Formats: sequence, C-alpha cells, structure tokens
Amino acid sequence: MPKVGRAGTAAPAKPKKRAAPRRKAQTVPVRGGKLINWLAARLRAVRYRAGHALRLGGIGIAALVVLAVAGLAALGRLPEVGAALHAGLDARLARSGFAVSSIDIAGARQVGAETIAEAIGADPAHSLLAIDPAEARARVEAISWVERASVARLWPDRVAVVLTERVPFALWQQEGYHRVIDRSGVVISDADPRAYADLPRVVGEGANDPAAEIVDLLARQGEIAALVTHAVRVGERRWNLRLAAGGDILLPENDPASALALLATLHGERRVLDLDAQAFDLRTEGELVIRAWPDRAAAARGRGA
Repeated sequence: MPKVGRAGTAAPAKPKKRAAPRRKAQTVPVRGGKLINWLAARLRAVRYRAGHALRLGGIGIAALVVLAVAGLAALGRLPEVGAALHAGLDARLARSGFAVSSIDIAGARQVGAETIAEAIGADPAHSLLAIDPAEARARVEAISWVERASVARLWPDRVAVVLTERVPFALWQQEGYHRVIDRSGVVISDADPRAYADLPRVVGEGANDPAAEIVDLLARQGEIAALVTHAVRVGERRWNLRLAAGGDILLPENDPASALALLATLHGERRVLDLDAQAFDLRTEGELVIRAWPDRAAAARGRGA
C-alpha cells in the first residue's frame, strides 16, 4: 500500500543549520626557496671567479709571449725561430694536400714554363704557403723577356701566372755588341740579336732610350728610310742617319721631324740624296748644306773646278 500522508498534519520544519564562518586564506611559504637563492648566489660567484681567472690567465699568457719574443729579439734569434715555425707549418700543409700541383700560365710565348716555375719557387715538396705572390712576381719580372707579371695563389694547390712579354723593337749597337731592345729601350738580354737582324738599328751611347723617336720618324719618311742603314746617337742629344752610300744626314737636336720632312721634299723634287756627298746637314733650321767628300773636293779643285 502506497505511503499516504495526512492533510494539515505536516511535519514541523527542521531548524536550518548555521553556516560555518569562512576561514581566511593563508600564504604557505615555498619549500626550498632559501636553498634556490643560495644556489643562485653561489653560481654567480663561481662565474665571476671563473671569468676573473680567465682574464688573469690571458694576461699572463700574453705577458709570457711578449717576454719570449723580446728575449728572442734580444738574442737575435727571432728570425730563426720564425723561419722554423714557418717551415714546420709549410711542411704540415704540404703533407695535408696543399702542395703546389700545377701552375696556370697565360701570355708566355718566349719564356718557358720551367723558367717561370723556377722563378716563383714552385716545389711539390712545399705548400702554397711557401710562395709569396709579391716576391714571386718580382722574380718573374726580373726575366728579361717579361715586361710585367701577376702571380696569385689558388688554394689548395694551384698557382696562376699572367705575363706581358716585351716585344723586340730595334737593335742597339754599342761598343761592338748588338742587343735587342723593346720600344722603351729596355734590353732583352735573353733575345738573340741574330734572330732580329731585320729590325731598325741604333748606334751609340744612350741610343736605346730614345730609339722609338727616330724609328717612328723614319717610318713616316719611307723613301729616306730605304736609303738609311742605321741611326747614330750623337752626344746623347741628336741623331745622324747613315746612308747606304756612305754619307750622313745630320739632324738637328730640336724638331728633327721638320728637318726630315724638308729633306724628303727636296729629295722628291731634286733627288738630292742621289748626290755623292759626305754630309747632308740639316742642323740649321730651314736649310740644307751639302758637303762633298774631302778627297773628291780636293780632286775637283785640282782640276780647276
């Protein structure tokens, strides 16, 4: 039978319980905080002491190095020690694959590869460190055929050499010897004069330096040039031109180009250079004086000419 309650006879309400008062939040201290702070302080102290020790160590090592270098310098052994260190490093590099294995050469026609290799000091037993580009360039440019050069190390094992060679320009005769010179008058001592017998010839002390001047003048007067065997430097200040017939053309010190142009005009009009004369003197501006051979002049005077 279901449970039935009576109307109007409800059970009295139970008294409400009073809510318990709230507790205030309390701060709980972190466990081990003092230990962490202590460890951090200790770590900072260790770092500071380590940094200080490193600085002192570096200063000490630097001082020792300075003292060692000063001592070696005082004893005069610094170059020797430096050379030994350099040689040791060079040998180690050579064993490690940095030895010179090839040389790339550009611009060489007269100079052989072996000559260049010897000049730059290339040696398979040494590394590229043993080659100083500036010193190697100076040695290459000391070769008489070389006008200028550049040398570069191509790590790990190659050397590049670029040359500009001198071009034979004329033969310079002095004291009975012939030498090949370039346009600037520099002697190419390694060139054989017999191989350049067809070059223009200049003769006399100091004739090599201004050789280009007279060679260029004759190149502009082809008809006269065909009659000239060589040019003679007189007093290192002017030129005489020796003719194949034996006479001389005496050019002035100043403006030899105009004098030669005058002679070319007179020869073109009157064939003056066909005369059998000892000298065609152009040293006076605007004039040509022709002097006969002395013996022929005397013979002419004897004939009452």
